[in-house]
Amino acid sequence: MTPVALTYPELRSLLTISRGQEYRAYVLFLITTLHGLRVSEVIALRRRDFAVNGDMIFLTVQRLKGSEKTTQRLNDCSDSLFNERQVVAEFIKNLKPNDLLFPDTDGGMLTRWQVTSLIYKYGSLAGVPEHKRFIHALKHTCGISMRKAGCKLEEIQAALGHKNLNSTAMYLRVSSDESDDARARAFTGTPRHVAIKQAAEHHTGNVP
Repeated sequence: MTPVALTYPELRSLLTISRGQEYRAYVLFLITTLHGLRVSEVIALRRRDFAVNGDMIFLTVQRLKGSEKTTQRLNDCSDSLFNERQVVAEFIKNLKPNDLLFPDTDGGMLTRWQVTSLIYKYGSLAGVPEHKRFIHALKHTCGISMRKAGCKLEEIQAALGHKNLNSTAMYLRVSSDESDDARARAFTGTPRHVAIKQAAEHHTGNVP
């Protein structure tokens, strides 16, 4: 199976739109992506899963489907959109240890359907292609982004909590976006995202 992942511009657009309209959804999408979580793992997160150690915050997750338990440091980034440590510190500061991070309106755990509805809604507003508007695409985005950044397969395995390296090997496969870029370069010498922008400018008459 070829993993379906968001490109960086698509992810940035999703986080920007959700942050401006429903902060809870933004935090959920951010944590899911940066830690490569399954939907069942992210909806079960509670305040007690986060440990504050000085200026650092660590998230411990018992991964499901036979994966390992992971304890990971939250990212500190100069880009406020991806500054997970600062975002989460503010988000959890008034929560009690057993409080869910993302409760529904009745205080219970969100359902898969509710999370699917959130990512479809904000993915649509952000211009994310329809076939990528599902929560597991954010887990794939973590793995693919790490591979593109030059991370070793073993590093991706550890980040995603895979017991078996074969489970991680899927992220070595070329994504559909990378394949589209390759075809664009082969026939036009232009990457796909540039070709799309040029086509849109031509359609609106805004050709430089």
